[in-house]
Amino acid sequence: MATPKLRFRFHEPSIDTNRPLTEGAVRVEGFELEMIGGTGEADAWDAGFGSLVRAKVEGAPYVSIPAFPNRKFRLSYIFVNAAAGIETPRDLEGKRVGCSWGGTGSIWARGALHHYYGVDLTRVRWMAARPDATAVAPGIHIEPLPQPGDLDSLLVAGELEAVIEPNVLPSISRRDPRVRRLFSDYKTEEQNYFRSTGIFPISHVVTLRQQFVDRYPEAPVALLKAHRRARDMAFDRIQGTDPQYLVISWASALLDEQRALMGEDYWAYNVVNNRRPLEAMTQFAHEQGQTPYQLDYETFFAPEAAALPGA
Repeated sequence: MATPKLRFRFHEPSIDTNRPLTEGAVRVEGFELEMIGGTGEADAWDAGFGSLVRAKVEGAPYVSIPAFPNRKFRLSYIFVNAAAGIETPRDLEGKRVGCSWGGTGSIWARGALHHYYGVDLTRVRWMAARPDATAVAPGIHIEPLPQPGDLDSLLVAGELEAVIEPNVLPSISRRDPRVRRLFSDYKTEEQNYFRSTGIFPISHVVTLRQQFVDRYPEAPVALLKAHRRARDMAFDRIQGTDPQYLVISWASALLDEQRALMGEDYWAYNVVNNRRPLEAMTQFAHEQGQTPYQLDYETFFAPEAAALPGA
């Protein structure tokens, strides 16, 4: 009998937690993993957490496993125009802030601004390319961008005073003096945020089509085990017997530092170790108008995968 194919769309196939899978070093037991690109039909993918939350409200036939290959603290992804007079998070009130309202990174950043720093989200002038295409909470208003253009160029020109983006802006990468991060010492800021909240933001959640799981009920556990092996290999490439990350001479020491702060299993692929960020995303999404009620994150996950022992 032929081995069934599992068609997987990797949004970021080259990141460290996915590479062992995409390079073939890790296999999914019982399945032939086929990488799907473009708009091809996939059986599984690493779903953006924000879009997954909205899909669950709409009744999409998806089931997830507690594997989170992409996680990022989002305070370092808040950028400001250097001449805008923004020195603290509360200075964002009254300012023009561009973002993709429904984006996962934006939801996390706004949640932190509101709950951790006390920013009144209703007093920020939120701006987006399609302000009418997203749901928002009462009191929050989204305006159209002041003129056509990407958020980075508008920030550099001063047409926007701040931007929240899921990736580092090109102007920041090239060290353009007209823009900067809101938090210059973002590492310390994000470490303090974790100490106070216990939140390590989840960006992607591995998700399957229910139809595929109905046909292959062993798939969720097999895929979770494979992702755990891939994650472990990513850590081994930093701190194993033959490290592969050489351009950062002290990468192993940095990993020790992160574990000392966040715990040995800070990148756990299970539900138990991730209750705080899972609850926080469903809370923030509801508060910001993405969902009409706060979802029960427990219902996202295939029971057999959620019950799999280990981290």
